[in-house]
Amino acid sequence: MCRVPVTVREALALPVLSAGDPVVLSGGDGLDAELRWVHVSEVRDIGSVLAGDELVLTTGLGMASSPEAADDFVRQLVEVGAAGLVIELSAAYPSVPESALRRARAAGLPVVALNRGVRFVEVTELLHRAIAAEQLEEVRFAGEVHQRFTELSLDRAPMARLVEAAADLARGSVVLEDLSRRVLVSAARGEPVDRLLVDWERRSRLTAYGRATERSGPEGWLCTPVGIQGGAWGRLVLTRVPDEARARLVLERTAQALELGRMIERDTTALQLRVHGGVLLDLLDDRLGPEAVAGARLHALGLPDSPAYVGAVARLRTEPPGDAGAAQRRVVELSEQVVAALDGLAGLVGVLDAGHVGLLVTDDAALDQVARSLSAREPDAVLAAGQPVTRVLAAATSLRSARAIAGVAATMAVGTTAHGCVRQADIRLAGLLMSLREDARLQEFAEAELGRLLEHEARYGGGLVDLLRHFLAVGGNVTELARVAHRNRTSLYPALRRLEELVGHPLDDPSSRLSLGVALLAYDQSREL
Repeated sequence: MCRVPVTVREALALPVLSAGDPVVLSGGDGLDAELRWVHVSEVRDIGSVLAGDELVLTTGLGMASSPEAADDFVRQLVEVGAAGLVIELSAAYPSVPESALRRARAAGLPVVALNRGVRFVEVTELLHRAIAAEQLEEVRFAGEVHQRFTELSLDRAPMARLVEAAADLARGSVVLEDLSRRVLVSAARGEPVDRLLVDWERRSRLTAYGRATERSGPEGWLCTPVGIQGGAWGRLVLTRVPDEARARLVLERTAQALELGRMIERDTTALQLRVHGGVLLDLLDDRLGPEAVAGARLHALGLPDSPAYVGAVARLRTEPPGDAGAAQRRVVELSEQVVAALDGLAGLVGVLDAGHVGLLVTDDAALDQVARSLSAREPDAVLAAGQPVTRVLAAATSLRSARAIAGVAATMAVGTTAHGCVRQADIRLAGLLMSLREDARLQEFAEAELGRLLEHEARYGGGLVDLLRHFLAVGGNVTELARVAHRNRTSLYPALRRLEELVGHPLDDPSSRLSLGVALLAYDQSREL
C-alpha cells in the first residue's frame, strides 16, 4: 500500500473546509507540509501548547486585541514549527493585520482565511481520523519490513534476495557495493540494469561514504553503510527516493540483515570445518599428537612413510550454493572426483569445509597429472598445492597455503588445472592481493593511497591514473615514460607534479612507488571482477 500523508493542501480540499471559501494569504509553497495533528485554539500563548507540524484552527480571538498581538501569535507558530494557520474571519475579526502576514510570508508559514463559518469539530474529527490512519499505515509498513527481513534471515537468504526485497519495499533501484565501489549485488526497478549501473564507479565516487543513513551526492542518492561498530564493509544505495522515511527504514533493516547473514555464514563455515575433514582437519588443528603418533596414524590410513609430504586443495571456481544441503552434496561429489583422479596414487582425501577438499600426498610431481585428470572430470575444478615439507605435522602449513592458493586461482586466468597444479609461483603478489580482495583493510588501504586521485579522475578526467600506471611500470624513468606514454618529456613534469599532489607522496621515493603500485594493482583487480 502506498503511503499517503495528510498535508495542508489536502486538508483545505476537504468539503467541510472548502465550504468556508478558503483564501491562501501566505505560504503557498508550504501547503504540502505534512500534518502531525490539528489543534483548535483561541489563547494568546499558543506556542506553549504546540509541539510542531500542527494545523492550527482559530476564529482570531487570540489575535484580535491588536496588530501586535496578531504578529506575536504568528511569531509563536513560526518558532514551534507549525504546519499552518486557518483563521475563520467574522464581524469580530474581519481581516488579518498586514504585519502578521509579512512575518508569515517571510517564514513561509501558510495562513488561510475562511470567509464563511465552518464547524471546527467536523474538521478536527475528519483530519484526526485521516492522520491516525496514516500513522497506523506506517506502523503496519514497519511491521511488514520487520517480518520480511526476519523470514529472509531465518532462511539464510543470500545477498541477492535481501537486496531484491529492499528494492521491492523501497519501490526503487538498490545497489550493494563494497568499499572499492565495486557492485556486489543490484536490483533494478523501473529501469534496465545496464542503465542503473552505467559508469557506476565514477558516479559512486562523487557520493562520499557517510557513517549513517543520509542523502548525498549530485544525484541525491540515499545511502546507508553496511557493517557494525564502525567496521563497514560496504554500503546500500537507493538511486531514486520516492518516500525517504520509508526508504530509510528499509535500507537500515536491509543493512542489519546483510550483516547478520555475514556473521551466520562465518559461524557456519567454522562449524563445518570442525565437523568435516577427519584426519586432515585434525592435522590442521594440531590434534594429531607428536610427530611419531601423527606419522603412525597417517601410515595406518595408507600414506607411506616418505621424505616429503605435500598438501593440496581442490575447489570449484563457482561459489557453493546458498543451500547447505546442496553445498554439502557438491563438495562430496568433488571429493569423489579427486579420489578418482588419484588413479591409484597413495594419498589422503577429505572434505575440509563446504567448498574445499583437502589432499595429502608424498609425490609433488604427480600432482600435475592429478590436476589434469581432475579437470577432465570436472572442468570447473581447480587443484592447488603448497610447498613440500619433510615432517608430517608441517604438512598442515602446506595445506593452509594450498587452500589460499586455490582461492586465488579460482578467480584468476592463470595456472588452471587443465595445464597442471597451481602453485605459489603461479600467482605471486597479484595472487596475494586477490586472496585479500574481500578484506575491508585492503580496500581501505587502496582508498587511502588513491582516493583523491580517483576522485579527481572521476570529476575532471585527464588520464592521471593511466599516467601513474605507466610511471610505475617504467620504474619512475621519465625518459622511458615519455616513450611509452607517447608524450613530450617537458610536458610530463607538470602532470607528474599534479599527480604527486593528489597522491600526497613523493614519486621519486621507492617506498612510495611500491605502496602506490600495490594499491593500484588492488584497485585494478577490483575493477576486473
